[in-house]
Amino acid sequence: MQDNIEIPRRDLLKLAVLAGVAGTLPGITRAQEEGSERLLTDRPLPTVDARFPAEMAPGVFILPDKRIPLVPNIGIIVGTDSVLVVDCGLGIDSAENVLNVTRELAPGRQIILTVTHAHPEHGFGAQVFRDEAHIFYNSLQRDYLMRSAQTLLAGFREGVLPPAHVHLLDGIEPTPPHKTYDGAGATIDLGGREVQFRTWGTAHSPGDQVVYLAQEGILFAGDLLEERMFPIVPNFPPMIGEEDIDLTQWEVALNDIMELQPQLIVPGHGNLGGAEIPADILGYFRTVRELTKEASEPVARLETSIRKSYPTWENPEFIQPLLTYLR
Repeated sequence: MQDNIEIPRRDLLKLAVLAGVAGTLPGITRAQEEGSERLLTDRPLPTVDARFPAEMAPGVFILPDKRIPLVPNIGIIVGTDSVLVVDCGLGIDSAENVLNVTRELAPGRQIILTVTHAHPEHGFGAQVFRDEAHIFYNSLQRDYLMRSAQTLLAGFREGVLPPAHVHLLDGIEPTPPHKTYDGAGATIDLGGREVQFRTWGTAHSPGDQVVYLAQEGILFAGDLLEERMFPIVPNFPPMIGEEDIDLTQWEVALNDIMELQPQLIVPGHGNLGGAEIPADILGYFRTVRELTKEASEPVARLETSIRKSYPTWENPEFIQPLLTYLR
């Protein structure tokens, strides 16, 4: 086993720059289209760019999201025997890009794919890995995926992706894992490198999980965390309803992440960072809880007030779903 790897703050900042190559971009904007509300991306096609993997620690790589909406941060963790891929992106093209760079970074290794959660932008390309990789989720995540995949696909086609991007979902086949784990977590050995999986049941979604490298102090958080963005509270019925979100468990997960004291956190979207990311999200949840308890103001006025309190955060369209959830 390697010695613990110290990651100086200066290097964290360099990595954050890599993960935010595209700079501060406005996120998903809300617009009216053909008489219905649609979450529109007005930025590049949300396809994973796998050309420039950044090495965070020896054998631990990130494909940064470049702050492009609907592109997740993707991890590739190389052991002597196996390589673990964390998320594969939205659609077949993204997943093929990820699989190809994984082969290059870890030739000859058994490939394992896991997905931080079952929302389309993180794993609706998993079928690309099905025949030459081992797919590994937790059982709650698998169950949610298989019962909700068609609803999620329809929702993304009709209400999230603009018409020019809908083709990314062509040919998608919801793909169950080859193996699952039950309970709060699991551990796998990639060969000289141990990886921990932790889940809290339903939080941001049923079966959210983090991937933690205790030795290196690196944690992949999925959409339990976003950096300098309003957290994605996916309260968008009928695609995703309140029964598939649990804010209390989400807060438990964030507190547990902080107790792990990871040196480096890879959020689902946004730049890399440290404990300030979960601390900021917990503070935001507390603020909104207090506002909704005390105020009788309409949601629109509360939303405006919250936006003013977080002027540098992106994706304000996720404020309203949280306010609706809490009320």
